[in-house]
Amino acid sequence: MISANGRVRCEHGTSSRNEYWARLRRLLPPAQAEEGTLRRGLRALLSGATVASFTTAALAQVAQAPPQPAPQPRVTIGFVEIEGDPRHEPVRGYERLILKTREHPFAGAQVAVDEARPLTRVLQAEFALERITVKSAEAVAPAVRQAIEAHNIHFFVLDAPAEAFRPLVAAVRGRDVLLFNATAPDDSLRREVCAPELVHTFPSLAMSMDALVQLLAARKWRDVLALQGPLPADAATTRAFEASAKKFGARIVARREFKAGTDPREREKNDPLLLTALGRDYDAVFIADDEFDFARQLPYQTVRPRPVVGSIGLEPVAWHWTWEHHGAPQINTRFQKAAEGRRMDAMDWAAWVAVKMVVQSTLRTRSTDFQKQRQYLLGEAGFDGYKGLAVSVRPWDHQLRQAVLLATPYSVAASAPIEGFLHKSNTLDTLGDDQTETPCHLK
Repeated sequence: MISANGRVRCEHGTSSRNEYWARLRRLLPPAQAEEGTLRRGLRALLSGATVASFTTAALAQVAQAPPQPAPQPRVTIGFVEIEGDPRHEPVRGYERLILKTREHPFAGAQVAVDEARPLTRVLQAEFALERITVKSAEAVAPAVRQAIEAHNIHFFVLDAPAEAFRPLVAAVRGRDVLLFNATAPDDSLRREVCAPELVHTFPSLAMSMDALVQLLAARKWRDVLALQGPLPADAATTRAFEASAKKFGARIVARREFKAGTDPREREKNDPLLLTALGRDYDAVFIADDEFDFARQLPYQTVRPRPVVGSIGLEPVAWHWTWEHHGAPQINTRFQKAAEGRRMDAMDWAAWVAVKMVVQSTLRTRSTDFQKQRQYLLGEAGFDGYKGLAVSVRPWDHQLRQAVLLATPYSVAASAPIEGFLHKSNTLDTLGDDQTETPCHLK
């Protein structure tokens, strides 16, 4: 036996060792047959063998090591917004007087992604937001199409006005995509556009006005004076209010148009006292004023002491920072922390719940397959929107069923549906277009 230092160890004594060296010398040429040369050669040979043995063992350990885990699948949600969107500009009384601050609702979507992080290990999936900012409403459709093709994004939260949706729907028709409308209340999107790729998490005008009129009817304030501003948005809001009044048995005793300003030649249109002076009584004053400049001057300026509702006073909203039930303080606190002190509003809530629905569909199906997520998301399952009754998607127009809060500036007076307004299958369907009331029939 040969040791690592080249010495021969034999169990049978010195004679056996001498016989071993003699056999080696007979096998080698004379120049290499000296015992010292043999020892050095064997030592080098054994040293090389040791290195080779070590290398082989190391490679074996590497081969036997567990493989690195594959990267987790990622669900990316696109958030599309328009730079300089006037809907998010501050509402001003004059240049230095800011009446309301308005922000893009990206923070709402981000809070929902942050809430999903503890679920990453359970779901074996990650969630991420891709913020896509474009220059105009016309640029929304190309940007979404590019995100689908370049990044394989299936879900988009849209912070865009109504005019962006028709070309967008045409651009994505038939693709594996869901577009969440988080900021546009227009009824036309739910009725005329009527696309299977669209889901509306923001309440429609019809829903908001139904909620408001339900409260008026419940309080027996059924006779209403309606004041309408000069903008197309004001006309659309007034039409929705009139339709709701007819639906729930309220009466529009008069409808008058106003014009903000101080021109004495138009005082019959800009003076609240003259506008509200009627020959007959009424229980409440409804005002539609998208610019807000006239509405802010209306409370306590009416001829009769009557509540003001609509654009000021009592407003129907998807969310309010003073809502205190069903876990609302927790989401308000998380949002305020994430948004550096800003309070959560209706658009923030609509963006938040859109992302939450994507996360929940992944959790419940245990899959990142789009078709499985879509089927669950548009199915009968409900989602917790922190407003009491579970929110869910109506199959006929993809409007999100939800409660509507009726709020003053610093308090929520009620949550609609108001008690006593019933529906044969889901009381939330008393708000907005029921299946028999809409021209949109996706299912």
